[in-house]
Amino acid sequence: MVKRKRILLVDIGAPFGGVETYVQSLASILVNEADIYSICALPELAARLQSLGVRVFCLPILGSRAHNAVRFVITALIFPFYLLRYRIDVVQVNGYLESLLVLPARFLGSTAIRTSHGPSEVELYRWYRRPTKYFPRLASRWFLNFASKVVCVSEAVGREVLRTVDPRRVLIIPNWVSHLPAYERPFHNKRAVQLLFVGRLEEYKGLQLLLEAMRGLEGARLIVLGVGSFRPQLEGMAQGLDVSFTGFCSNPASYYESADIFVNPSLGPEGLPIVSLESMSHGLACIFSELPVHQEISSGGEAAMLFRVGDAADLREKLIMLLSDVELRRTLSAKARDIVKKRYSPEAAREGYLRAFELVEAEA
Repeated sequence: MVKRKRILLVDIGAPFGGVETYVQSLASILVNEADIYSICALPELAARLQSLGVRVFCLPILGSRAHNAVRFVITALIFPFYLLRYRIDVVQVNGYLESLLVLPARFLGSTAIRTSHGPSEVELYRWYRRPTKYFPRLASRWFLNFASKVVCVSEAVGREVLRTVDPRRVLIIPNWVSHLPAYERPFHNKRAVQLLFVGRLEEYKGLQLLLEAMRGLEGARLIVLGVGSFRPQLEGMAQGLDVSFTGFCSNPASYYESADIFVNPSLGPEGLPIVSLESMSHGLACIFSELPVHQEISSGGEAAMLFRVGDAADLREKLIMLLSDVELRRTLSAKARDIVKKRYSPEAAREGYLRAFELVEAEA
């Protein structure tokens, strides 16, 4: 009888976001092929993983980003015991601080897989001004070289990783959506078109650009899903606009279904935003900032409208076009769903991860 591999997924980030959605989806792919364990920091993620049959250790200390270092110290202390106690074969890590665990994982005899969810961002910070941002990112980039394999969630991320990591250890497995909704999206002229934003309420996510673009624009209302430290400023900017801040939503499917246009105005850097893929899978007409990864998933703007990064005026022009053109929304919708079905399906991801974790023989 072939021994099932034991895989440990490590994610100690907070709050809940795209990486946590990724970990849940990855567990759902692997759980029938191996015994899955996890160390995480969020009760929401722990509950979702446990429902899949994952054995979870949820850290007792939560809170804001300021507690990242404390969570990492606790994780580093229990990590060797966890690997030895459960005879872990493969460790998969997410996040900057978690990357430091690849070296002890290799030392203790485990395969170490690091998923790179985005650019390292080292160049965005100065060590003497933002040491808590700079040094974890610098260390993360360096520790990539100790990983057995590095999985990149998009071609855009892969291009950066390949500058420093041996190509033989780099795998590009794009993010994916769990399922393609089967319903037919209705398209018709409405007096008020509903816009949707889903993401963390941080300045780099660019929601302020959308609010600026909506100023004086008739026939549009906006639903905002997400939490973050920039929310008070955003609520101030939204005064006088038809905008609803609804907070965190664990299952935004109904919001995707009721919306007409999805906007991701991120300033970047981004790896591959799962919310962008989810909106495309639901057949929403999308407007994305012209980041490399958005060009990648929209086939250069064929399946979504792209606007210049940081340019609220250009975003406004794209909004006006979609608000007034139902047929254009219908065309973008069809192309978006077709791209997701062909390139970003669970089947494509599953094939890639079975190879990455060397579980292909277990499948046969």
